[in-house]
Amino acid sequence: MNTNHWRDRGQRPVPVRRQFWIFCGVAAIALIAISVAAVTASRSLARNQALRDAERTTTRLAELVIAPLLPGALEGDVELRGQLDEAVKNRLADGYLTDITVWDSTGRVRYDSDPRQIGRRLALPDEAEAAISRGVASADFTDRPEATVAPPKPGGPGFVEIYVPLQVVNRPSLAFEAYYDYGRVNTLANQMLTELIPVVLLPLLLLQLIHIPMAASLASRVRRQEADRYKLLELTLSASERERVRLAADLHDGPIQDLAGFRYAFAVWTASIPEGQSPIALKLQAVIHRSIESLRRLMIDLYPPDLDASQLPRTIFDLALPLREQGTKVTITLSSLPELDTDTVTTLYRIVKESLNNVVEHAAATSVSINLGPRGTDRGAAVYVRIADNGIGLDEAKLDRRAEGHLGLRLLKDRVNNLGGSLRLTTGPQGGAVITAVLPNRNRSSAEDSATAMRTRGQVDGHYSTETVETGSV
Repeated sequence: MNTNHWRDRGQRPVPVRRQFWIFCGVAAIALIAISVAAVTASRSLARNQALRDAERTTTRLAELVIAPLLPGALEGDVELRGQLDEAVKNRLADGYLTDITVWDSTGRVRYDSDPRQIGRRLALPDEAEAAISRGVASADFTDRPEATVAPPKPGGPGFVEIYVPLQVVNRPSLAFEAYYDYGRVNTLANQMLTELIPVVLLPLLLLQLIHIPMAASLASRVRRQEADRYKLLELTLSASERERVRLAADLHDGPIQDLAGFRYAFAVWTASIPEGQSPIALKLQAVIHRSIESLRRLMIDLYPPDLDASQLPRTIFDLALPLREQGTKVTITLSSLPELDTDTVTTLYRIVKESLNNVVEHAAATSVSINLGPRGTDRGAAVYVRIADNGIGLDEAKLDRRAEGHLGLRLLKDRVNNLGGSLRLTTGPQGGAVITAVLPNRNRSSAEDSATAMRTRGQVDGHYSTETVETGSV
């Protein structure tokens, strides 16, 4: 059981608030995921668009500039060769187009923007072969041109490599290769990206800005409704508590007192009856005793009407009877308490009662220990109670039993906090659940009058003894 999660919450758990933040977190994650996907897709789209633009530029350059002048230049026409060189030089001037090469099917460089490469025979690139034989244009990225011996610049942006088929009059098909500065292509892609991103992300951001205030308003409304329901439930439970006290007082002052008086009178009368009727009288006495104990347990279950600090030891012993009867070993260590106010005594009683009820119904424990006494070196400054079992632990979902008419540990935690104390639920060293509550003593003047304390131990066999010990830190 994750007890820290329950213990570290605020004074009153508000799941709606956490759900609101979960909603905001999921919305933020969704927005980030969509933004990353949109940026990635937009960048890919922009990059592909830049490649297509470079391919179209290369096709136009091949058809309109290279194809008309190349045949004469290859045949040795000096004027046409000069025009071709000048046209290529002009295209290279802005730095976007960096190099061009014309290949034939044998791998020979028929023309190049670097005159030193013209006439070289190299391994024909696959893209050039596809452009010559099948008329296929292609675009890719590379770190340096094919027809060059210069090593690539370290850390350079690289090149966009374009191959398009080149048809010239009365000559076999050629391949036209052009290289563009990738930095310029990347800049173009980024420009397109900045144009696409606002169109994609702004509507999503506006949608989130609309949803979050609406969700916050709904969460606030639900929290208010929960707070109102909580107050109504507390009022209902408080009224139920008062009714329990009244019924317990009626049992104590009515049937229990009457039966106790009748038992005393019957015992006196039994002493004078004939010896032959004694077994019947003893059976009747046992029935009366069981009836008194049954009503007394019912009274304790409702609420002890005369409960105060001095009555807590006996009351806690009675609360442990159901566990003892089902075979659970119960060890009770009770130090005498200073005089406590009614709210503190009631809260201690309810903590023990709810804890033991949870042990009976859920824990499947074989042993339980209960410790109650003053807390701290300043004796009487506070009082503590600790209930530990070796069972399966408490399911957090079962801590709130208000719907069943019980106070529940959650509501008791709120009551303890309201009194200035603390209540913690932890796991024991060998498993099970440990409930520890510490409450300040608001009757310090009375507490300072006590010099010794009584430690009371109750065992599974019902033994109930006391011994005097010096009060110390617990």
